[in-house]
Amino acid sequence: MKSVLQDWVMELPLREQGTLLTGVRGCDDAPKRPFDNSARQLTAFLRYSFMNPADPREVGLAGAFFQSATPEYKASDLGNYPQHWYAHIMHAYEVVAYRCPHNDVADVAHGVYMDLVRNMHLNPETKSQMASRLSEDRIASGTVVS
Repeated sequence: MKSVLQDWVMELPLREQGTLLTGVRGCDDAPKRPFDNSARQLTAFLRYSFMNPADPREVGLAGAFFQSATPEYKASDLGNYPQHWYAHIMHAYEVVAYRCPHNDVADVAHGVYMDLVRNMHLNPETKSQMASRLSEDRIASGTVVS
């Protein structure tokens, strides 16, 4: 059976998989053109990092859903986008950084994650902190929210 998710993603805990999926959708406020705007590049590379394209020949074409090239962006250019989208893409990049078995992709993702964290004046999580947060027993801690 085929999946849009790369095999390594299927081995992750469900909340980590869910975190990745929150980054798949591009920002509604991002312009369609130019195709190389920061938000589009970040989202397209993120998709490439953990998803399988329906047609690999499309990867990297201008404006394509998947971009294999390292995204060109300035984190400060993302300040006009909704914080909700920003947080989703930042956390999705964090999961790729800490879990992707392809070191070249994981290294790019880690750099993006660190840039996004610093741009918001936050402290980056370690791999173990991320894993603890995403595997918390919310019933036991009373933090279940809808």
